[in-house]
Parts: sequence; C-alpha cells; structure tokens
Amino acid sequence: MRYLDLFGRLFDRLALLLVGLAAVLLVAMALLINVEVLGRYFFNFSTLISDEYSGYFFTWITMLCLLYALRSGRMLTVETLVQRLTPRLRRLFEVAGALVGIFVCAVMADATWGTLSLSWLFDSRSIQPSQTPLWIPQAVMPAGFALLGLGYLENGLRNLALLLGAQPAPEPDSGKA
Repeated sequence: MRYLDLFGRLFDRLALLLVGLAAVLLVAMALLINVEVLGRYFFNFSTLISDEYSGYFFTWITMLCLLYALRSGRMLTVETLVQRLTPRLRRLFEVAGALVGIFVCAVMADATWGTLSLSWLFDSRSIQPSQTPLWIPQAVMPAGFALLGLGYLENGLRNLALLLGAQPAPEPDSGKA
C-alpha cells in the first residue's frame, strides 16, 4: 500500500500543478478576449485569433483540470444515492465506477490520439487566419484522458484495498486534492 500512497501524493501534486497551469491559461484567455473587445470597440481593430485561441485555451483548461476534479471528489456523482450506501457498498461502487472510468478514458485517449496523429501526419491547420497546426491544441486531449485514466486506476486500487481490508480507512475528505 506504500505504492498507492506514493502515487496518490504524486497525483495530488501533479493535479495542483496542472490546475495552476490552467489558471494561467484562464487569465490569458480573459486578456485575449478583453483585448479583442476593446480593440473592436475603441480602435476598429481585431486580433483575428481571439475566438479561435479562446476555444483552444478552454479545451486545455478543461483537460488540465480533470485529474484535479477526480482527486478532489468534484466529478459528478448522484449524492442522494451514494450517501445512503454502506461504506463497504460505496467502495464497491467506487471500484466499479473506476473500471468504467478507466475504460472510457482508454477509448477517449485512443480516439483523440488518432485525431492528433492524423493532424500531425497531414499537417492539418486551422482554417482561421492564424493557420495554427491542429496537433498543438489537440495534444492535450490524449494526455488529459490518459492522466484521468491513471487517476481512476489509483482510485480503484485504493478503494479495492479498502474493500479487502488491506489498508486502513482514510480520514474524512477535507476537499483538498
């Protein structure tokens, strides 16, 4: 179980680092949108990239925050059902949910890797004036799904260890990643 604790701490730190990067991208996106609005309103000027890059930043922000959302218990759950389960049954459902999460993440990582590979192979570019190589904004998707899948794996193994009694029950969650 030492390895699970080690991976847990590693994922916690990585999740916080990725959220920090997402925060930087959020500030950049807000600045870009404000420059576009002010430029159009006051100077009849457009950056020509604001809409496009805001979409790219939004995708990156979303993918970078998935691991944190999982680690901090902020993924969607049906709380009214989960709260009524016994701790043992809750762990069993957590293991099952982790298996489903791993499967979905594997499918999504594979699909987005295929898209990324084709964009790289054919040098696909944005139809916008920036002509951005599409592999750049797409690169975060397979990586984000792979990290989320690893997070589900760690979560599933931890809950399985708790279910089998191989690890003491954790302290109540403080909401921190």
